[in-house]
Amino acid sequence: MRTNRWLLGLAMSVSVVALAACGSGGDEGGDAKSQESSAAAEQSPGADASGQDGSGQGKPSTKDIPKVVAEVNGEKITKDEFVPLFETQYQQMQMQAQQSGQPVDEKDLKKQTAENLVSTKVLTQEADKRDISVSDKDIDKALKESAQSGQMSEKDFLKSMKDQGMDEKKVRSELSNQLKIEGLVEDEYGEFKVSGEEIGQAYEQAKSQQEQMAQQGGQQQEMPSIDEMRPQLKEQVKQQKSTEATQKYAKKLRKKADVTINL
Repeated sequence: MRTNRWLLGLAMSVSVVALAACGSGGDEGGDAKSQESSAAAEQSPGADASGQDGSGQGKPSTKDIPKVVAEVNGEKITKDEFVPLFETQYQQMQMQAQQSGQPVDEKDLKKQTAENLVSTKVLTQEADKRDISVSDKDIDKALKESAQSGQMSEKDFLKSMKDQGMDEKKVRSELSNQLKIEGLVEDEYGEFKVSGEEIGQAYEQAKSQQEQMAQQGGQQQEMPSIDEMRPQLKEQVKQQKSTEATQKYAKKLRKKADVTINL
């Protein structure tokens, strides 16, 4: 089973649940670079004050979070599931807030976090209905790749995740969920094809982004040729299509699901 790189964003200090990024009703598109970053980084700070000092180190208030955050087709999403994800996304948003000067909209972020968890739940429920299974070997591979993507050992990676409220059991559980979702999307849509034109468009986009970064940083770097980048670009386009399909299918399942959110 192929592991999508958006799943490997777990190594970049965000829960893999957030990386599903399927159900908040936000932008379904986005470039390949944005899909390799966290879902939290894709969300825009709102206008309400968070009550934090803006240092990026504080934690949001979770006292008002109910024990059962949501129910999806009779299955509960608990506070214990919600809080680590919410706090991690909040920290990501705090870092953005330092750059933008806009405070984090804590209320909106809670809603987005709950929606992401609901989307993950409806997708994994559908995967279970289709008997899409994930082996321990699949999870071991995903864990190893997650650590490598963050340039860490597995031990350091798991320690980093534990610091964010996710022990090894939870990390493996979430990796399993995301691999199930990937299998579900492949089962529903088949393999995603990439045309030469799409690779060309991705190359021009990457070139434009590098030029913008060079202007901001004052350092010009030579762009590799399209032939050198073709394998990477092809994978990025496939990831983008997979992410968009995941979002689309989550919305479809959500319409048929019995969902209650208690926030």
